[in-house]
Amino acid sequence: MSIETSCEGLCDSPKREATQVVETVASMSRRNMFKAIAAGAAAVGLGGLSATAAKAATKSKVCATSKISVGGGNIFALKSGAYVLITQPKKNVFRAFSPYCTHQQTLLAGINGSNVICSRHGASYNTTTGKATGGPARGPLTVYSTSVSGGYVYVTA
Repeated sequence: MSIETSCEGLCDSPKREATQVVETVASMSRRNMFKAIAAGAAAVGLGGLSATAAKAATKSKVCATSKISVGGGNIFALKSGAYVLITQPKKNVFRAFSPYCTHQQTLLAGINGSNVICSRHGASYNTTTGKATGGPARGPLTVYSTSVSGGYVYVTA
């Protein structure tokens, strides 16, 4: 299986300018900034700093398990204002991902079989792993840790 990584002839918008990239980085949430610092610190062997920064991630009660059908998924807003996609690929198996296409950061729109679909250019992602299954996706969705307790889905993001 080959994943198309070029959007030539597909995109109706020009390539992102450097100022757009800077705006995207400037709008990064505090939590995501700490996660990036944690990943960088771990990469250079600063485990203590990595562990401290990783604690900035918080566990959020997202929804009742009954709000997500088997084989389906929904996008929910967290108290922090961030959005998360929760899927239930198999009964009682819940997964959480960033709900934005890695191609052009478009909000994902629906599920077709075992894939989450971006309505803008047709990129697709596996509902269990978040891995790109069809282009023009640039990579996998960000995966968040999930847990279930008392009939509710919790996400650590």
